[in-house]
Parts: sequence; structure tokens; C-alpha cells
Amino acid sequence: MQSDKLLPWARPLLISSTLTQASIYVLRPMITYRAIELEASTIQIGIVAALYALFPVLLALQFGSLVGKVGEGKFIIAGTVSMAATGFALIFANSLFTLAIATAFAGVSHLACMVGGQSMVALRAPRESYDRYFGYYTFSASLGHLAGPLLAALVAGSDGTLPKSTSAAFLLGGALCVMALAPVIGWRRERPSVAAKVSDVGTYASALALMKKPGILAAIYISLAISSVADVLVVFLPLFGTENNFSPYAIGIILAIRAGTTMISRLFLGKLSERFSTYQLLIVSTSVSVLACAGMAFAKTPLSLGAIVFIAGFSLGIGQPLTMSLVSQKTAANERALAVSARLMGNRFGQFIVPAGSGALAASAGARGVFIGLSVLLATSLFSASSR
Repeated sequence: MQSDKLLPWARPLLISSTLTQASIYVLRPMITYRAIELEASTIQIGIVAALYALFPVLLALQFGSLVGKVGEGKFIIAGTVSMAATGFALIFANSLFTLAIATAFAGVSHLACMVGGQSMVALRAPRESYDRYFGYYTFSASLGHLAGPLLAALVAGSDGTLPKSTSAAFLLGGALCVMALAPVIGWRRERPSVAAKVSDVGTYASALALMKKPGILAAIYISLAISSVADVLVVFLPLFGTENNFSPYAIGIILAIRAGTTMISRLFLGKLSERFSTYQLLIVSTSVSVLACAGMAFAKTPLSLGAIVFIAGFSLGIGQPLTMSLVSQKTAANERALAVSARLMGNRFGQFIVPAGSGALAASAGARGVFIGLSVLLATSLFSASSR
């Protein structure tokens, strides 16, 4: 029988994860609002959003290899310090160029936190408790996603359809990361939990070999689709709000609703996993997300949009921890950091391509067209799940 007591490393990780995720959910919507203040076009907003994921696409596998050499804890610390510095630097980003550079740094910093955190769970949690510990980890992320937009809206204030002070929100984002260092700073002297697998063929060739294992590529693509949709919602809901005269307070609450129902879904995930297979849960939850994203395009009021996002948050929230668990279950211990990073590379690839494409789509069809596009993307992942 499994003990309900958390393993010693888990509590500091979950606290730090909550705070860093709150920080990124303060920073990213406010980056969009800062871009609007700078009179950026929808295409430029999409490009700035895409830069968040550009360097993580290139670095994810290298980070996975490196974390096995320097340790998961040090990766989390480095990412948190870098993200704090980025939050403070964003206060002074008064051109699209500097905003884009800071956004890219935020993406790399967040990637380091994610690689370190997910590798720690994959390497330190008992194999039979993966669903439980990945559920806790993603729950902590959802808690941060819930708190971040609400805190940002309160601190930034509202001046019609734009915040009164994006700089105040950026200051908050940096401060949250400073707080996130407190529970994990003791890990700075820790060694890696498991040494990385030594390979003569190189990191990318090793990752390609890993993706040939049954179910790995399907899990990565499903994760790519879900994470890209969640990412675009964070960036383009503020744009949708300005197009439809929704206040920043309303958008902040709607983003918090999405995070809150995602968090709730993960509380039920253990019970659902006992009754249904992983792939059954993925297919049903993704199907609901397809319909919800399409429905957002036709929302006329903050209330109707909030109701649809409530459903989408629950259905989107189920998929991510399941894909984390899948890639960990199907790989050996010395391959898991690389497998986690391959999944994250897929996520960031989607988060680079999809926002850029969404910006171009929004230029011709508005933010409503973006939601239809997201629905189509999720529909394609259903084929991946059913043909694993």
C-alpha cells in the first residue's frame, strides 16, 4: 500500500513550481499588453509570443543531457534566477525589440525550471507512483496558473481595455521568482539523481532512437497540441478581450478560471485513471477540448467566454500529466531526463510555430479565427492517440 506522505524532495519542488508558474502567468499576458501599448500588429504579437519557444526548441534536448550531468536541483535554481532577472528587465522593455529579447530569455529560463522539475519527478518518484507525483507536480503548476493572472490583474489595474501599469506586474513576476528560490536553494550542492546515459551517437540521434519506442512519438505530439493550445490562450485571450471591449480584469479572471478547472481536473485524475485507460482519457478529453476551442470563437460576453473556458480548462488539464507519465513509463531510468526533454522540445516547437501562425491568422480573421485553428490542431492529435 502506498504511503500518503510526500517524499522529502517533493514539497520544496511543489512550492517552487507554484511560484515560478505564477510568475510566468503574470509575465506572458502582460507581455501581450505591453506589445499592444507599443502599437504592435497582431502579426508582431504572434512573433513575440513565438520567440518565447524558439530557443527552447533548440536547447531542450541539450538541457535534458546536461541535467543528468549537473543535477535537477541546480537546473531549477538556475532557471528561477534567470526568470527573476527577466521579470525585472521587462520593466524597462520599451520597444518591441527589447520586449522580444526579454520574452526569449523568459522562455529559456522557464524551460530550465521545467526540465529540472519534471526530471526530478521522473527520477525520484517510485515508478508505481508516477501518476500520483506527476499529478501533484502539474497541480502545483495549475495553482500557479490560477494565481498568476489574478495577481497580475490586481497589481496592474485596469484603464479600460488595457492595464494601468504593466511595469508593476513585471516587478511582481520577478519578485515571485525570488520567493521561489527559498525552498530549493539548498539543492545547489546536490549531485544528479541518476547519471545521464552515455551515448556515442549524440544527443539528437539518441532522442530519435528514443522516439521509435512504441507510444513515445504519439505522446509527444498530443502533448505538443495541448501545450500549444494552452499557450496561445494565454497570449491571445488579451487580444480577444481588446477586440471585444473586455477589461483586463475580465481576462485575468477568465485565465484564472482556465487554470482553476485544470487544477480541479488533476484532483480527479487518479480516480479517472483507475476506471479508464490512459488513451481513453486522452481521446475523450481532447474531443471535448476540440469543441470548447471552437465554441470560444462565438463567445459574445465575458460570461459566455468564461463558461466555455471553464470546460476547456478541465479537458486540457487531463492530457498533460498523462503524457508526462507515458514517456516516463516507457523509458529506462537513464533515458528519462532525455525523454522528458524530448517531450518538452515538442511542446516548445508547437509553442513556436502555433503562436506565429496564430498571429498571421488573427491578422486576417481576428482572434476568433485563432480559436477555430486551435480546434483543428487538437483534432489532428486525436488521430495520433487512436493510431499509437
